[in-house]
Amino acid sequence: MLAGIAAPLVAIPLALPAAAGTINNPLTVAGTVRCTIGSAESLLISGGGESHGATVGGGGRFSTVFGNPQLPSTATVQVRCDVLGKRTYRSTNFLLYRPQSGQTLVVSLAA
Repeated sequence: MLAGIAAPLVAIPLALPAAAGTINNPLTVAGTVRCTIGSAESLLISGGGESHGATVGGGGRFSTVFGNPQLPSTATVQVRCDVLGKRTYRSTNFLLYRPQSGQTLVVSLAA
């Protein structure tokens, strides 16, 4: 009877590391950004207690990884838009949250 009692007690500690793993739960934010005037060159996303920058590639595509954001939260994006060779900065916001499927939040931004 002691063996039957010990088996469930051994299984409980094995579940603890899985719960502890959610403390470091990265979230990728990816998508596209466009400037209403000029071309998008880079951006800085601040939200969930973290800030991360990214360069903007072809078609306005970008991607950055948040290590362990506090979710949900409002993210503020500062976009560097170049207008005729002059740097301008525009801001926009979006909801930073973990999607129901996967680890990537896809957003489409306009600044």
